[in-house]
Amino acid sequence: LQTLKTNWTLLGEPDLIVQTRVFTRGGVGRAAPEDAAQAVRDARELGLRVAYWEIGNEPDLYATNRSDPGWTPARYCATVRAQRAAILAADPQARIAGPATSNPGAFLDEVLRGCADTFDLVTYHLYPTDGGATDETALASIERVTGSVAHLRDLWADPATNPTAQGRELKLAVTEFALSWRTDRARHLSDALGGLWATEATLRFLEAGVRPAYFALMGVGNHGLLDDAAFPRFGYGALREAAQLRGQSFPVTGDDPRVWLHAATDGDRLTLLALNTGAETLPLTPQLDGWQLIGAKTVTPAGVDADRFPTALNLTLPLTLAPQSVTRVVFRRAP
Repeated sequence: LQTLKTNWTLLGEPDLIVQTRVFTRGGVGRAAPEDAAQAVRDARELGLRVAYWEIGNEPDLYATNRSDPGWTPARYCATVRAQRAAILAADPQARIAGPATSNPGAFLDEVLRGCADTFDLVTYHLYPTDGGATDETALASIERVTGSVAHLRDLWADPATNPTAQGRELKLAVTEFALSWRTDRARHLSDALGGLWATEATLRFLEAGVRPAYFALMGVGNHGLLDDAAFPRFGYGALREAAQLRGQSFPVTGDDPRVWLHAATDGDRLTLLALNTGAETLPLTPQLDGWQLIGAKTVTPAGVDADRFPTALNLTLPLTLAPQSVTRVVFRRAP
């Protein structure tokens, strides 16, 4: 926790989620309710402001990956209720998150059926592939972002599938996501396609009112916006451009499905973000009445590798979208 506090302080003290342990092998480990309560006391003593205590990590995988078939949704719910009681006894103001499943699916659905009332924040992870899908299939999996959110909201609203928390607001967060879960495989994870998918997923989650947290900031194998030596990967450059998309978002469409588009207005500025997922150069001719083009910058895999990003584009229309790139186009309201 002391190490966590150091990193948390350097990052500007963002909202913090700390996971408790729930899984032990052969009874070895600190995963009892009193251990969760002690973590709360330790964090408070160190001055850590924990927004949520998340109970466990990917409990849907314990039955298979950890060879313990006793880990059912019902067992997880019993664990959450016990840890929640211990945590609230140590800090009555604490808030609880979970179940942080490896993906949305039947396990998450059953947990919400059994103990939705225990969560102040419902969390899950999204890893649609293992890096072995075709590019087309991998890109199409972006629909799981909005699809998973819509499914959970429908489930939450139905008394038959959420009998314990009717009338309460559903707060959602995705605390890990990437195109591929396969840490030891760069394809569709640390490459350009992985960066494009992660950027698009981030924007779609935000537009759906869901808070996303990309896993991870720095290299954990091929996970990470920075590699093990702290050099930026394409996903870092892409997300840094996406961070400039401020203000009020609004729907925008194009005539080429290979280009994902997002737009927002902020006072007399309009920003358009264009993600070219294609393997070839594509033209972009914005048609926005009442707005004057004043700037455009792009991030490409080659530019990130050369530590030259973003780079300015010539403002002659049509703009040129490099293969597998992210381009930010800025307009000023016309006089």
